[in-house]
Formats: sequence, C-alpha cells, structure tokens
Amino acid sequence: MFMMCCAEIVPAAEKKEDTSVGGVCRDHPELVKKLFARLDLDRKGLEKVKQAVGGEDWPAACRELLAYYRNGTAPDWLRLGTVKPGTARDAGADPLLKDTFTIQAVTATQPRLKNGRLDWAHLGPRRDREWGWLLNRHSHFQQLLRAWGKTGNPEYARCFDAHVRDWVISNPCPAKQTAGSQWRVLEVGLRIRGSWPAAFYGFQQSDEFTPAGRILMLSSVPEHAEYCKRFHASRGNHVLMEMYGLANASACWPEFRNANAWYDYATKKMVPEIKRQVYPDGVQKELTSHYHWVSLANFEPFADLSKKLGRPIPEEYAKGVEGMWNYLAWSMRPDGFGALNNDSDRDGNRNRVAKAAERYGRDDWTYIATNGAKGKKPEGLPSKAFPWAGQLVMRSGFDADAHWAFFDVGPAGIGHQHNDRLHLSVAAYGRDLLVDAGRYWYKSDQWRKYFIGSKGHNVILIDGKVQRRGFNEVRQPAKGAFVFDPKFDYARGTFADGYEGLKGKATHQRAVGYVRGVCWVVADKITTDAPRNIQALWHFHPDCTVEADGLHAASVDRDKGNLRVIPVAGPEWKLEMVKGQTKPDLQGWYSPRYNVKEPNVAAVYSATIDKTQTFGWVLLPAKGAVPKPKIETIEAPPDGIGLRLTVPGQEPREIVLGFTTKLIRLK
Repeated sequence: MFMMCCAEIVPAAEKKEDTSVGGVCRDHPELVKKLFARLDLDRKGLEKVKQAVGGEDWPAACRELLAYYRNGTAPDWLRLGTVKPGTARDAGADPLLKDTFTIQAVTATQPRLKNGRLDWAHLGPRRDREWGWLLNRHSHFQQLLRAWGKTGNPEYARCFDAHVRDWVISNPCPAKQTAGSQWRVLEVGLRIRGSWPAAFYGFQQSDEFTPAGRILMLSSVPEHAEYCKRFHASRGNHVLMEMYGLANASACWPEFRNANAWYDYATKKMVPEIKRQVYPDGVQKELTSHYHWVSLANFEPFADLSKKLGRPIPEEYAKGVEGMWNYLAWSMRPDGFGALNNDSDRDGNRNRVAKAAERYGRDDWTYIATNGAKGKKPEGLPSKAFPWAGQLVMRSGFDADAHWAFFDVGPAGIGHQHNDRLHLSVAAYGRDLLVDAGRYWYKSDQWRKYFIGSKGHNVILIDGKVQRRGFNEVRQPAKGAFVFDPKFDYARGTFADGYEGLKGKATHQRAVGYVRGVCWVVADKITTDAPRNIQALWHFHPDCTVEADGLHAASVDRDKGNLRVIPVAGPEWKLEMVKGQTKPDLQGWYSPRYNVKEPNVAAVYSATIDKTQTFGWVLLPAKGAVPKPKIETIEAPPDGIGLRLTVPGQEPREIVLGFTTKLIRLK
C-alpha cells in the first residue's frame, strides 16, 4: 500500500452517468421493472411503492422504495450510526480509489476496458483464478465502508457507489451456471452473505450512495438469491457459504416475495450438512484447519441468524458447532496458531477460541487459549486424539513453551487434500520446528504439485516416487491407533495406497511415541517386494538455522527452541541439507499463507534397502543448544525398534516402539 496526499482522489476512468432516479429508469427500464415485480408490495411500509407501481410511475416507485430503506431501522445489526463528514484519509482504502487492490498478499491495479468500466474478469498479475474470484466477492466494499465510517470522507462512499453500479451494469446474471469470476456460485453466495448487505445498509445515510447505485444493487439481489438456490454446490464448504448467503439475503431483504422460500430452502440444505460434513469427533471432513474454520464460520452464524429470526435449529446442530470449536481449541499450537494441514494457512486461532470459550462457557478452552493464565486446566492428559479424522495432537502441557506435535494417520479428506499421510509436525519452546509445506496457491503448476505432494512433507519417498491420493473419507473411527499414558502418547498408521509410477509394491508404516516432556521417537517400516532407494524427509521451519552434525540434523539458534533429528537402528544413511531448490526438482520450500513462499531446510536422508526394513528416529527438542544424547539399541520385536536413551543430566530411558499389540514400553 502507499500513502496518498490530502488532495481529492477521483476513481480512475469513471464514466459520467445520470445516477438520479430518472436516469436509472431511463437507462435501465427492464431492471427497474423486474425489481418491482419481485417485491412483495403488500408488505407493510410499501403502500406508497405499490401505488406508484400500479400507476407505472417508475421514478416515483423508486423514490418511495429508497425512502423506505433509508428511513428504516432493520436490519439493525448492519446500519451505521451518524457519520460526521470529514476529509481524513484511510491509507488502507486509498489505493481502491485508483483501482488498486491487494488480494492474498498481491497488490496490483485492475485494468479498465475501452468503455471505461473495470475489467471484472481480469485474473490479476499472476493470472490466478483466485484473484478474479476474490475480487468479485467485493470484500473491498466493506473496506470502503469502514474507511467512510472512520473518516467521514465522501470519496470512499463515492468509490463504492461507482463500483457497485459498474459491476451490476457490466455483469448481468447469466441464464446458465458459469464458473467465471463474476458469477461462480460461491462468489454469488459470499456477496449476499456479507459484503452486499453490509455495504447496502451501511451506506444508507451517505448521499454519495446514489439512487442509481441503490436501485441497481437491489435489482440484483433476487438474481443472486435465485442463482444460489438453483446452482449451489452439493457438498463441501461451498454449499455452506452459498446456503448461508441465501438465508442471509432472506433476512436482510425480506421485502422480496420469495424471501421466505429462500430461507426455508437454505435451512433444508444447511441443517443436515453438520452431520454430513463433520465427523463425530468434531473435525470437518476436508481435514484442513483452514477450511474447518471456514465451515465453522458459516455453520455458527447460520445458527445465530436462525435464533435472531425466531427460527429454532435442532440441538444436534448446535452440538456439532460446539464440537468444531473443540477441535480448533485442542489442535491449536501453544503460540495460538492452528495446524498447517492439507490446504491451510498458518491461521491465528487464539482470539477466536478465547471468544468461543466465553460464549460456550468453556473454561478449558480459555485455559488452552491463554497458555494457562486463565480458565480451568482441562481434565486428564494434555494430548488429544481425533479418531475419526485420524489425527493425534501431542503435548507436554498448555504453557507457551510446551511441546506440541501433530501426527496424521487418517483419510485424505473430502476436499483440498495433500498426499501426506503419516506426516509429523513438531513445535516446542515457542516456535515451529518441523513443518508441513503449506498450500502456496491453487494454480496447476510445478509449485502446486510440490506443495500438495509428498515432497513437501515429513514422509518417506520410495525410489523417488510420491504417495498416490488415498481414501477420502472413513465410515468408522480408527481403532487401536492411539494409546495414552501419563508418561507417553502413542499413535500408528499405515500408507498402503501406492506410489505414483512405482514398479512393484511397497507400503509405509509409522509409529510415533511421545515421551512426555522429553522427545519423540519414530519407528518407520518399509515393506517392499524389491530393493529400494528411500528418502526420509524432515522439513524445518524457515526461521531455523539448521546444521548437519554427522548424521544428525539440528537447529542451532541461540536461546530459542531447537530440535535435533537423530536416525537410529537404520540403514546406511546419507544426509543432505536442501534449501530453496528448484532444479532438478523442487525441494525445501514453505508457505505460511496463500501466495507467499520462502525457502526452508529439508534434511533429506537417503539410503538403499534390500528388503523390508524397520528403522527409527529420535526427535529431541531443547531451549538453546540441543545436547547430544547417548543412544544404544536394545532388544525389540521383529518389526519394532528398541533403544536406551540417555539425555545428559537425565536418567536413562528404555523405549520399545512397534506396530503390533506390543505397542510401546517405556521405563
């Protein structure tokens, strides 16, 4: 963004139009007539509108309708109080006056067409469909509204009015479903879910919101609603946003004759989704922390809207929403950020969970969100399994320096999947240490292939081949996969869905034992029908300074949380540190949020195995320098590992880790 001078900024290339009532009736007579045909003119307050429509006095009908909305009080949650006129500037909103948008960390100026109108179909400087879609969600309407409400500067209201008139005139509702930026169903639902109601009612007291802008916007509302109702998605988070949008249009514009039908239809579709999309353990089935939040941010407001309108929802629905919050609370890292799994960003969840804790009276969530400063410590152990999702969150406690790890043994998810089963993320002493690659972007290219593929995750490649997409959904929870004890956590899983292009067969089993407050011990078993070259990947966070200490990969940052990766009981490994590699293939990249990537160190362990083999790892965290432990192998089951671990200053521990009924022994 950039700072603007105090001189008035005029929206770029705005075409001068007659924005009066007479002008809109003359220039867009069909839109005006369709608008009034869709209104319930017998509704209280619309008597003068009905009279004018009966006499086909369209300018008078428009004036009376606009007075109805301007002088009304509903919906009260969207209307602003008095805004005092001013000349102050808002640096964040000023670029919008020059058609410059910042979308998912990219800033660019949207071009205009030869007729002077914005090119709403343009996909931004990276030719990314996400740019086009997000632009057409019109979230910048709310940014302009906030700027106007804060400064009173009429330029922001004038820009909104110009944009909404431009959009409605340039983008008539198509008769058939389209995936284009302007009328993809998701964008339609999101506009009437948030940006359009907020802007329409928020700008009601602004004279810069012209009669033409108001009439054109109103004329498009029923088109949005009917389009959503007709073409909505059948599953996933899209249907939630589209149906909540449909319900919200009904609540915000009840004057339309089909408004009740919109709400009834949205309820019919929305309520069953809480059971269809959310596992009994509270995890949304796309199995991505980011889209779990997106889904929750539609499920819960729909319940609130229903309550506000006196339309009760089933108790099962409300319990499902609370269960979703429980997942966000328990999966949250000690620093307040959510798990970076599947297509997720590194989302800050602390404040969200803290507010939910107040709402639901959950002192345990408060305790988690405040690192134990407030609330009540959860009963039992600090770790938590989500057996339907196949996820285990391992913790030493809830303080800011606590150990935290996320281990995935479950299905791929019903959407936004990555090929990363058996991935393990680790954080300790206030920072991330071993990480998932993130999502970067949704363009179909080599970068997308890396970020969703096995190479960007802490898994094992076989003959250089990556995991195939596994099963998406389960019908029952994982049984026997998780074991808890005051001294340790245990989880195991298997990847048996095959590797892309691999000749013959190979499977990977992984068991993770967390010795509470000390370290993680990992056992890997490769079952194969032929000799294999294998690569075990451990990706460190970009903030970590990582060095090779023999066959140990260790972060060495002073006075910070660090981790030492130690191979045990395995083949003859070769260790290579790879960071920001682009050739011969991508390796060592991390994305904390959409459109942002940065190099990180991947500790790549390579070896050749002649047959089925089991090997292991010790992941030892510490504040500051991580000591070199003494590790001796001890007797273990044929498919497991056994070791005696002596960390300097601590008593020796014997750990046996396997994949069968003899799960783990610690003494």
